[in-house]
Amino acid sequence: MKIATLTQQHQKFSCCPILILLICAFATLYCGCHGETFNLDVGGTSEIIEKSGELTENEVWDGRIYITDTLVVPEGITLTIRSGTIVGFEPIDTPSHIIVHGELYAEGSPERMIVFGSLGRMREDQHQEPEIETHLTPMTSDFGTMGMEENISTDTQVTLTADPPKAGDWGGIQIEAESPNSRLTYCRIQHATAGITARTDAVQIERCLFSENKTGVLSENTSPTITSNEFNRNGTGTQFRGGASPDVEYNEFTANNYGIICEDDARPRIQYNILRANYENAIVCYSTASPEIVSNNITLNVGWAVYDGGRLRDNFIQGNKQIGPNITELGTGTQSDQFYGVDEAYEPRNSPVTEAGVPRENF
Repeated sequence: MKIATLTQQHQKFSCCPILILLICAFATLYCGCHGETFNLDVGGTSEIIEKSGELTENEVWDGRIYITDTLVVPEGITLTIRSGTIVGFEPIDTPSHIIVHGELYAEGSPERMIVFGSLGRMREDQHQEPEIETHLTPMTSDFGTMGMEENISTDTQVTLTADPPKAGDWGGIQIEAESPNSRLTYCRIQHATAGITARTDAVQIERCLFSENKTGVLSENTSPTITSNEFNRNGTGTQFRGGASPDVEYNEFTANNYGIICEDDARPRIQYNILRANYENAIVCYSTASPEIVSNNITLNVGWAVYDGGRLRDNFIQGNKQIGPNITELGTGTQSDQFYGVDEAYEPRNSPVTEAGVPRENF
């Protein structure tokens, strides 16, 4: 099937200064909580491409993409997103999504991650002044006025006020039941209601960063692959509903409100993860949910290490529930000072699981 690049098949934006400022400001958010420098050399076309609606043929995205409304990848269509691509979503009253019935391959690299997130809202106020004065956020100011002097008369003062991006500015990526296969690696996903919603087992989510979403990954009655990801500063890192039973391995959950929430009859296997310094409970179970919780390091969470369900084995549990940073839980009952109402607890550890967490080579 013919693959059409955006530069060949789709309308390009004119160089609107405010839009460029928004895209450049969003690009800097790549550094996030890790303090990294964003690589503006995204490769391919430097044009800003507007997208929305339903795709009609296979597409390859490369460069800077501006999503103005929900985009649908229908059955039989493949969307490929190349390393270094920036996908910015305009905050609107009804948050936009990428809805995938076909296939999505967003495969970045350690040096050139793919970024999905909100552009924030930029407001423009004008009044008469003898010279230009432009007020920008700290992130935007690094890029100067990006040629705005050529577009604004010298007797007008322009003040650009940016509302910062926030969780829920866009809806997220929804992989629907019809999708035969989708894969996301080395992606940073932020500011969504649910970064990725998996409604099929055929989803691989590996080595991605989820930050400042209401929920990082939501799985509904499915078992996607969730391996070697970081969940940081989300409302909830991952949430499992219905009969969801994925393997959740080698991830790190830090500084979220909740690390993992299991609802209904969910039975995920949670193994070799780090759940640390979350503001509420590290793992929460509702209804009859009973995850397998094996060989994790669960430390320094403000709330319970595990609350109201789950089968624990070979976990290192220390310093939760504010009982003291060096107090290690070695109990085998169904509740203790650090976990509450679990189904069973076996073989507690008195030292950390060395292989838990995201493998750091090339990440």
